[in-house]
Amino acid sequence: MPPYKRPFRCEILTPLGSRCACDAVSVMFPAMDGQYGVMGGRTPLVTMLGVGVLSVEPVKGGSQEFFLAGGFATVRENTLIVLADECQAASDIDREEAWEAISQARAMPDETDEQFEARCEALDLARKRFALAQSKGAGRRQRESGSDA
Repeated sequence: MPPYKRPFRCEILTPLGSRCACDAVSVMFPAMDGQYGVMGGRTPLVTMLGVGVLSVEPVKGGSQEFFLAGGFATVRENTLIVLADECQAASDIDREEAWEAISQARAMPDETDEQFEARCEALDLARKRFALAQSKGAGRRQRESGSDA
């Protein structure tokens, strides 16, 4: 294994339980202040999580993607622990449900500042979830049809 692909422990936890526990060589995730990347040997870190795609590259190869919304991440002693408010495997996202969440967010009232802010947050979350569902769905359709275009 190349020296830049040193393994580290990755654990993704939600209030509903563990979503991922593996040895990884790379993890990318959204934080409140931008996108973070973690590789083996990273300096300690604590950050608030944002909304978007969390990508894990396990030691065994391949890639796992999750929709992530809120929480905290910490890196310490070659271990990344993600404590997520919400985390869902990309393969488990239903496109129709994701689209319905966008419609529901659009229908939210926006007469007060608080309502407007809640509507914007709900729309942002729903759109990012739908975008991930769309990207995963497009890949499946290409594989099923046997085309690369």
